[in-house]
Amino acid sequence: MDVQKYLDRIQAEKREGQSLDYLAHLQKQHVLNIHFENLDILTKKPLSLKVENLYQKMVHDQHGGVCYELNGLFYHLLNELGFKPYLMAGTVYVGNGVWALENAHMFTIVPIEGKEYLVDVGFGGNCPRLPVPLSGEEVIDSDGVYRVIKDESQSWFYLQKKSDDEYETLYRFETPSNRWSLEKIHPICVLTETASDSMFNKMFFLSRVTEKGRITLLGNTLIIVNGKEKLKQKLEEHEIAKVARLHFQLTI
Repeated sequence: MDVQKYLDRIQAEKREGQSLDYLAHLQKQHVLNIHFENLDILTKKPLSLKVENLYQKMVHDQHGGVCYELNGLFYHLLNELGFKPYLMAGTVYVGNGVWALENAHMFTIVPIEGKEYLVDVGFGGNCPRLPVPLSGEEVIDSDGVYRVIKDESQSWFYLQKKSDDEYETLYRFETPSNRWSLEKIHPICVLTETASDSMFNKMFFLSRVTEKGRITLLGNTLIIVNGKEKLKQKLEEHEIAKVARLHFQLTI
């Protein structure tokens, strides 16, 4: 993996040392420049979590990917730059008391400066731009406030986001002692690609982070968040390809 080409791809600086400020810079540049997209799943092209294939797809070919790919490659970059990240799996909260497939989302935790931070570059439309400490401290992002809280009775951690007045849970994960690997999560990745109840093999799911919000194409619905403003638009079938090219530089 050519680290400098990777940094060029995300328009990030090469710095000495491993500071929280540099970690935040890398995370923000990554989510701004490599988008979440599920086109390979829709075309039934099997995903590879090998670092050389992830690098080829997202750096050389300049495509995006799903959480396993985005966070998987970013994990390798952080290691190359001297950070000590580890991989974690979480369970996404759908809403109304319903949770998605157990441990089907992958992200990283990075210990730095005496604290541990949740760092996620692969959560699509709700991906934080900044590291979120596991201590419960709030992190103010451009489109909301993030925090990680712990349920002491069940040893669960919850990533939450407050965009209006109340916090909403995005996903949960176990204590960081239960670490994951790309090999361990690969069977769940295959389920995400192939399972009959997976949303990722049924509709377009493209999402990119912008300086002031998000742009998401979910099925035939375009959602643009710009600060406090939110536009939601149903698209005709012939408009979808145009939107993919315009907002995501993708051909579908």
